[in-house]
Amino acid sequence: MSFSQPRNRRRWTAEEKLSILEEARQTGQSISEVCRRHQLAPGQFYAWERQARQGALSALNNSKPGRRAPDPTEPLQARILRLQAVVVELSAENLDLKKGFWPQSVIRG
Repeated sequence: MSFSQPRNRRRWTAEEKLSILEEARQTGQSISEVCRRHQLAPGQFYAWERQARQGALSALNNSKPGRRAPDPTEPLQARILRLQAVVVELSAENLDLKKGFWPQSVIRG
């Protein structure tokens, strides 16, 4: 293999991968045969099969009624809302001060 020539890597869609996995699992088909036919390394086939299993398990675990996957951005969204409320409060206070609405506690000293 020469390093001066770039290797052409094939890009497989999810549909193509699933089709190849299903084809290899049909009765009478050997995985090696299917891999040869599609010019696919057996190791790649088994990696796809493992990913498909993990994806199926994940989908089945999240499909329980009333259960949803946790949103990793929820804590950040809550913090953004709190900070927005602080900005609104400070902006309103600043506007009041500009208009001359000083709090009584400041005037009485």
